[in-house]
Amino acid sequence: TYVELIEQLLGCPQGEEAALLQANAELVDAGLVEVMELYAANLESQGNGNSEWLQEFTMQLAQALGMAATDTTGTKNTERFLLETLQLVADSESDPQQIYTVWAQQQARLNSELLAVMPPTVAQLFAGETEQQTFVASVLCSFGNLINQFPLGTRWLNLELGITAYKLALQVYTREAFPGKWAATQNNLATAYWNRVRCDSAEN
Repeated sequence: TYVELIEQLLGCPQGEEAALLQANAELVDAGLVEVMELYAANLESQGNGNSEWLQEFTMQLAQALGMAATDTTGTKNTERFLLETLQLVADSESDPQQIYTVWAQQQARLNSELLAVMPPTVAQLFAGETEQQTFVASVLCSFGNLINQFPLGTRWLNLELGITAYKLALQVYTREAFPGKWAATQNNLATAYWNRVRCDSAEN
């Protein structure tokens, strides 16, 4: 229901957003803000220009609801945790035992903010040489496989993190440049969509 309202906001004429929210007042709460953040992050990972507008609108709504604005320090800590996690995946050669032990101790950090910071953080990593880009793409695929099979945490969020990781990896693993890795990543992405908890199952 939150997603339907967000899509209506994106499609409604400029200036009519407030009226739309008022008509759906029962949905205007902290849960809507959280889903809007996730939706904006997914749009950004797809290169959709609506992401910036939605991020700004989400911030305004959060302020109107009396929610604290995003803590810059908290965001930096989340970015650091993401980089540490990707480094752990690489250093451990994707060993589930090592990685799951760490994640089990830090489940609270596997949250929606991690999903939001992943696209811009990975974009910075992709700014390096081709060798670095392919290395990061490989680590992202391993991360996606591991988080999708992680038995703890929040199931829907683990799947969203995996989906985002695969889609980011596909920016490097194109069909033309890496046909084998492209196919394997597409297959993993398909499995993640098949198991996805959020959104419409037929659309997934």
